Amino acid sequence: MMQQLCRGTALSTYNSILTQLYHNGKTSDIANAQRAVNAYQGADAGVIANLAQALMDVQAKNMDAYLTDPGNGACMVSSALNELMTGLVPNKVLQRVKRYLQRKARKPFDMNIKRYQMNIMHINSEEIPCLPPHFTETQSLAEDEIADILLYGTPKSWQREMDCQGFDPLMQTPMQVVAFMEWIETSEELDSDKKTTKVATSNKGKKKPSESN
Repeated sequence: MMQQLCRGTALSTYNSILTQLYHNGKTSDIANAQRAVNAYQGADAGVIANLAQALMDVQAKNMDAYLTDPGNGACMVSSALNELMTGLVPNKVLQRVKRYLQRKARKPFDMNIKRYQMNIMHINSEEIPCLPPHFTETQSLAEDEIADILLYGTPKSWQREMDCQGFDPLMQTPMQVVAFMEWIETSEELDSDKKTTKVATSNKGKKKPSESN
């Protein structure tokens, strides 16, 4: 997939990293096999033959053989992708993403709170774990940080309503916070649907002003 979908710098960087990982892995495997041959002090011809054959197999193993091996292949590809990502994304990208979510990721006016929360959770669970430096879920945002982002990204009137209702969002889970915000959102939609009648002003007896040039 990488060979088919990538071009230019991304492809050449990926192949270079993969080649380097292959050479490093093969050098290590040859050293370990040679160490096993040198360490054996017995006289069993079968063991000696097996150790020698293992050394020859490692020496003859090419990159395709490493990539098709379930353990080595998955490790090599994952490591190459992680190093490729580290080289392509901006410096301190994890810090930048978290700072953006905490300071700038406000809910658009035409997006409901449930959709807004789903977008935040998608970034946190699917995209942040794929970023350097750790490439794991351990660097994702905690629940209290998610709740804080939801508070910052929604109207301040919603926070005032929470205070009036005695609801402490930082003591609740993000799902509970969103459920409460949905009630506020629904009530605001009902208020906006109320029709107001405009009283027409009478111009009877008044002279129509002339149009200006």
